[in-house]
Amino acid sequence: MEKAILTDNLPEEQVKLYLENRKLLLLSKFLPQQTASITYWEQLLCVGFNPDVSRLEAVVSVKQAFGYSGGLCSAGSHEFVRFFVDYHDGAGFQDAGVTSFKVADIPDPAPQTKHPLHYMVYLFLNDEAHRRFTNCDTAIIPTVRAVLSWNTVPSPNPNDIPHFGNVVNADIQLKRKRIIIWADLIKELGIQEKLDILPHIDEQFKVPVIDKPLPPIEQYYRAYKSAGVEDHRTFFTSIIPNIPEVAKLQAPEPAYDLEAVSKLGIKIADLTKLILSPIFDNNKANVNYEEMTCVGLNTNTDTLGAVIKVKKSSGFSGNMCTAGSKEHVAFWADWNNDGTFDEYLGTASVVVHDISNIPKDGLYYNVALPVDLTKRLRSCETPNIIRIRAVMSWQTLPSTSDPNALNYYGNRIDVRVQVRPGQLDGGKLGINIFDVNGVAISNIDQVAISTRGLAYSGASFPNAAYPFGGLIKLSGMLTNSGASGTTFYKVQFLDTSSGTWQDVMDKQKFQIIEGSVQTLHDQDPSTTGGWLTYLPAVPAKAEKLSLLAFWDSGSRNGLHKLRVLFTKDPLFNPVNINYSSEVFIYLDNTGYTVNGAPSSTLDPGSTLDVIIAGGDCKFYKKGDIISGQLKVLDKYFSAWSFSLQPAAHIVPLGTPLSTFIAPASRTVVSLADNGDNGTAFTINTQYLQSCGYTIRLSATDRSLLGYKIVFLDGSYIYNLTSHYAEKYLGFAVLP
Repeated sequence: MEKAILTDNLPEEQVKLYLENRKLLLLSKFLPQQTASITYWEQLLCVGFNPDVSRLEAVVSVKQAFGYSGGLCSAGSHEFVRFFVDYHDGAGFQDAGVTSFKVADIPDPAPQTKHPLHYMVYLFLNDEAHRRFTNCDTAIIPTVRAVLSWNTVPSPNPNDIPHFGNVVNADIQLKRKRIIIWADLIKELGIQEKLDILPHIDEQFKVPVIDKPLPPIEQYYRAYKSAGVEDHRTFFTSIIPNIPEVAKLQAPEPAYDLEAVSKLGIKIADLTKLILSPIFDNNKANVNYEEMTCVGLNTNTDTLGAVIKVKKSSGFSGNMCTAGSKEHVAFWADWNNDGTFDEYLGTASVVVHDISNIPKDGLYYNVALPVDLTKRLRSCETPNIIRIRAVMSWQTLPSTSDPNALNYYGNRIDVRVQVRPGQLDGGKLGINIFDVNGVAISNIDQVAISTRGLAYSGASFPNAAYPFGGLIKLSGMLTNSGASGTTFYKVQFLDTSSGTWQDVMDKQKFQIIEGSVQTLHDQDPSTTGGWLTYLPAVPAKAEKLSLLAFWDSGSRNGLHKLRVLFTKDPLFNPVNINYSSEVFIYLDNTGYTVNGAPSSTLDPGSTLDVIIAGGDCKFYKKGDIISGQLKVLDKYFSAWSFSLQPAAHIVPLGTPLSTFIAPASRTVVSLADNGDNGTAFTINTQYLQSCGYTIRLSATDRSLLGYKIVFLDGSYIYNLTSHYAEKYLGFAVLP
């Protein structure tokens, strides 16, 4: 994992200069050589991945009491984290999405010290296409790059350095495929020709992948011995069920019984004594194999998270074809900051395995635990800063009664976090709506007439004022909801121009996570009058995406509202129904219309078109200047750009298109910028070898269009895209 460029120990005059520069953020972009990657105010600490649920997670340290554009009752400012993933397939770092959280000025009254505060962010990775199933020992190990940027959405270019913030890289492990399709297996093994004589084989036939048992104990012991794994680690899970104080914490089933272990010449008593030996460091026990590196709270979703570094290739109770072992993290809260962690909040886990190709710096995993904070909320006038303790343990559950206890393997970390502002609910059933299409409600303008319902309306262009569209995902948590299945709710939408609330009737699929196990549950609100059954039971059960409902917004446009009705009454008596606050969102489901026919003039009926003055598919001499016009119009225009193929015939090779195509691209600059109509461009053929060429005009808008990617087992990941369109023209350059 990369180290951040630290700017903590700065002279007072330098801090004043940076602070002035921070207030004038747009101006500061002209001074990147002096101030790029400033981490005095905020710093990205770590990144991890949970293969079981495809969750990327990062923890950010907010270090100072001031410099965040206002107090907690104001709009404050935002920290943005964009993730990139390099699957090492030649495509380089690919954009995996951006997320954010609000920050504010929170004073440190003497003699207390509240900072740094630790915030956690997460999003889900579409990794299904990169998973494999034929190798048990060698994992697919992508590299994740996370970019932290204050008050500015990080660039989609993975090589850009943020002005305020930093970049962290970490290696992660993908899960093996859990379901095999014969066609994939045939392709992977290269045996298509041999199977041609068996035409009756159904190549779409699905076969589930089942975990294998561990090998015979002698083989297992030899392999671990040659890898340098100590005996007490090798047979840890065989010994601890026989230790009463450990067994009561639900020790795992032993892979090998003690009699078989003893026959290898292993002295059980000596290993037991070693495992029970005193731990002399209050914060860590044995961290040779794994270590928790950072902890934070996601204020948007009331979710605690921790990142764990796995350091070795062996010692995790089996490779990826076996059940492996678990890293557990228990979370505790010190609500009154008196130094005593008085409430156990729950335990989250992640599965790990022996992986032969582990990178030198290890692999990074994460866990997350949703918590119900409704009984601990305060108003924004009195920021609620609390201490959280996380205790990690391998293969044995951490104590649920003693926050100071450490098991033989593991460590603990104490951090301060900020609990979101809110009103106490007195233990009543309530709701906390987190986001719409991944955008926190605090980032969706609910006030200004010109930008109401738009995401990031206060940001600088081109990363500002996004409408919504496609599949709308409403995320949140019903609080004080009780046992799973005892609370009911429905989601409604309203077109503000029509004035009638309508129920969301789309079929829903919920992905419930309990421990490290995920189960799928279908619900059809059209059969229940729009009502859905709430399945999470925090902290034991959580919905993977904190999903309340998906709504297919179809072709709707304009300002809409969303709200949630909820009750514990299975008869849905109106007097027992509660209502959430209403959320404005602006819908844009109108994409570009393309003139697909070649023409000599721009088509007035299209919103994307491009022409070459001399005509499409014409011949030009090297050195000619080709002229043309383009049209890209959209109310929420984002960008347009040209590309040229074959790029191998550009001379010198690698010459940027902007050298010989003018202009070669453009991005939005303001809310009033709706694109271009009749913009002229030229192509200088002096840079092109004799060849036939295709030039492409492509354009995007700023709409946050949601869509699902469904996996073979019926689970899914939720992604965002925008309206996109393109048009191609051809021409040739002669000697």
